[in-house]
Amino acid sequence: MRGLLTFYRRIEWLHLFSYVVIILVELLILRSIGGTPEANVIRYVVFVGVVLGSLLLIRQQIIQPIQAMQQASLHIAAGNYHERLPHYNNVELNELAQAFNQMAATIAATEQRRVELIGNVAHELRTPLTNIRATMEGLVDGVLQPDQGTFLSVQHEVSRLQRLVFQLEELSLAESGQVPLRKQRVDLRLLIREVGGRLAAQYEDKGVQLVYDFAPDLPMLQVDPDRITQVLINLLGNALQATPPEGEVHVRVEHEGSDVIVRIRDTGIGIPPEELTRIFERFYRVDKSRARSSGGYGIGLTIARHFALAHGGRLWAESQGLGHGATLILALPL
Repeated sequence: MRGLLTFYRRIEWLHLFSYVVIILVELLILRSIGGTPEANVIRYVVFVGVVLGSLLLIRQQIIQPIQAMQQASLHIAAGNYHERLPHYNNVELNELAQAFNQMAATIAATEQRRVELIGNVAHELRTPLTNIRATMEGLVDGVLQPDQGTFLSVQHEVSRLQRLVFQLEELSLAESGQVPLRKQRVDLRLLIREVGGRLAAQYEDKGVQLVYDFAPDLPMLQVDPDRITQVLINLLGNALQATPPEGEVHVRVEHEGSDVIVRIRDTGIGIPPEELTRIFERFYRVDKSRARSSGGYGIGLTIARHFALAHGGRLWAESQGLGHGATLILALPL
C-alpha cells in the first residue's frame, strides 16, 4: 500500500516538474526567436493550453486509476473482499487491474473456505461434546449408573473426537502441499489385501462382500506405503458406508499405459452427476444423514485426493446417478 501511494506521489511531482521545465523552455525559445508581442502571447496561451490538457489527460488515464487501486486496496484490507476494479483502456493499467481482481478473488475464496471450515468443525464437534456432557451430567445427577456401558459410550465419543482431530491434522498437512513421502517399492495387491483385512470385521458386520480382481503381472510401484494405505482405507471405507447390507464392493486393479489403476465399485446409492467433483470437497456429503450416523466427517476423500496428487497420481469418481452405485478410481504412475 505504501509503495502504491509513493508511486502515485512520484508521478504527481514528476508531472509538476515536467510542466515547469516545459514552460521555462518555451519562454527561452520565445525569447530567442523574437516575434511580435501579440504573436508570442498567442503562442504562449496555445502552448499552456496544450500542456494543461496533456496533464489533465494524464491525470484521468494514470493518476485516477492508481487512486482507485489505492482505495480498492484499502477496502480489501478492511475486509471487503468483493471489491473489484473496472476495465481500463490503458493496456498496462488494465493488466494491473486484472491482476488485482484475480488477487481479490483468491483472497475472497480463501476467506470463504476459512469461514466454512470453522463452521463445519464447530458443527462436527458439537454432537460428541453434547453427548459427553449429557452423560457426565447423568452420572453426577445419579440418573445414569457408572457401569461399563456408560463408560464405553463416553469412550466412543472421545474416539470420534480423536478421529476428527487426526483427520484435520492430515487435511492441514495435505492442503499445505508439504506431504512428506517415504517412497519404496510396493506390491499394490498386498497393500490392498492388508487394508481389506483391517476393514474385514466392519464389512462382515454390515453384510457387505469385498471382492478382489487383480490383473496378472501387475508392476511394482514406487510409493509411500503409509500414505497409500490411508488412501485405500478412505476409499474402501467410503465404499462400505455407501453400500447397503447384502451389497458388494468390487476392487479391480490393472495396468493401463504408464499408470496402475485401482477401481473401487460399490452397489450403493450412487452419486448425482453434478456432485461427482464435489464429493472431494471438505465436509461434503452426498447423503448427509448416512455419513453422520456412520461416523464419517466428509474429510477422508479430500485427504485421499491430496495424497494421490502428492504421488503424481489422480483420484476421481464415476457414477450413472442415484441408484446405480459409484466407482472411485485411483491412478498411480509407475
